Amino acid sequence: MRSSALAIILGLLSINLAATAYQPATPQSEPQKTQKTSTSESHASAKQEDISASGYRPGAGTMILAQLAKSLNVRKLKVGGEVEAYVIQDLLYKGKVIVPRDSKVVGHVTEAIASSKEQPHSRLGLLFDKVVLKNKRVLKFQYPALITALAPAIKWGLVATTKMQDMPVQMQKGVDTGGAAVGALVANPNLAGANMRASETGAIGTGSHGVTGINGLGLDTMNPATTVIVSRKGDIKLPFDTQMVLRVMDPPK
Repeated sequence: MRSSALAIILGLLSINLAATAYQPATPQSEPQKTQKTSTSESHASAKQEDISASGYRPGAGTMILAQLAKSLNVRKLKVGGEVEAYVIQDLLYKGKVIVPRDSKVVGHVTEAIASSKEQPHSRLGLLFDKVVLKNKRVLKFQYPALITALAPAIKWGLVATTKMQDMPVQMQKGVDTGGAAVGALVANPNLAGANMRASETGAIGTGSHGVTGINGLGLDTMNPATTVIVSRKGDIKLPFDTQMVLRVMDPPK
């Protein structure tokens, strides 16, 4: 009798232990799902910003200052050939830099007529279609951009100055006072460039028109759909870094 009772008790204990040991595993995937969702939302937000930024198109009247990326020789160019320039001044949109300097401006040749015995003058037509940012994003112009001004490359040089802040003087380590600058000048009276500063000349702006500083060239603006550079005599040759003012044209009427 006692053996039977002991067997029953042991059986009940084993059942309770088995029930206690069996616990459904708590799902561990929940936090991972939350993390994935958060990451997805972050990517979606970034993608939305990219779409918003890439949706900007420089519209009619947009002015861009640029310099040729390569020299151009009308005799070596063909209609449809690609032309590149670089932005030399940030382009702002709603107070933000949307096209930073050094972005690439891409255009094409619309006309290329070299000089000859029968025709001493030459003609070069150019239109610009888009901007390529440093991250490779492309901003297409709403309408093609025309050349409204042309000038030689900016010239850099040194000019005399009496302004202390313009003097390239080696300051004492950890000292940035005017007294330190004066002391450096006194100690180094023959310091090269101590009274010089960098200067630029020949820079054109968005208000410039026509050709400045390039003899024998002019702009033919009779056709509102394109701008043609004209040489009175000889072939048109534009050096690297030639300055240009580009204007996105108005919509056709």
